[in-house]
Amino acid sequence: MKTKTCLFLIMLSLFSCVLNAQEFVVPKNYTLNTAADYAKYEKDIIVCANWMENTPLNIEQQKRIDANTFLMKWITGSPTVSIGLNADVLVKCTDKNPDLMILFIAGWTRYALENNYSRDQQKGYFEGFKTIINVYKKGISIKKDKDLEKIADIYDKGELESWLKENVK
Repeated sequence: MKTKTCLFLIMLSLFSCVLNAQEFVVPKNYTLNTAADYAKYEKDIIVCANWMENTPLNIEQQKRIDANTFLMKWITGSPTVSIGLNADVLVKCTDKNPDLMILFIAGWTRYALENNYSRDQQKGYFEGFKTIINVYKKGISIKKDKDLEKIADIYDKGELESWLKENVK
């Protein structure tokens, strides 16, 4: 009975990944010139961030490249969302897995959009790290990283917010 339950859960998980992969369509021929252009794509950015977090890094690689490009073009010109990056902390946690940097940005951006354009740096960092930890823990196409393992342990203990206050200025 346990084998059937385990098999069912695995199939449900795989089905969920396929559904997530199909939900997001990267906009084509988008223009980002005015504040209204950026506002028009806010919901797409949230769905993009969710797709990026929930879809394994080794699946739909061209779509991931297009999604990364869309997110980066949007965030670099956004009049409503800004991200502060502490290179010392982030590079240390993403140097072995550079794909996690864009996921950090996606998590922070999603948080800001879902929270009335929040500019709270600590919350942004928390959501960015939460996103990369979620992806890292899945272990798909990810290299083991002792620095990120440490951050994941801090997160699991519920101490990430206090760690961020000490380490991210």
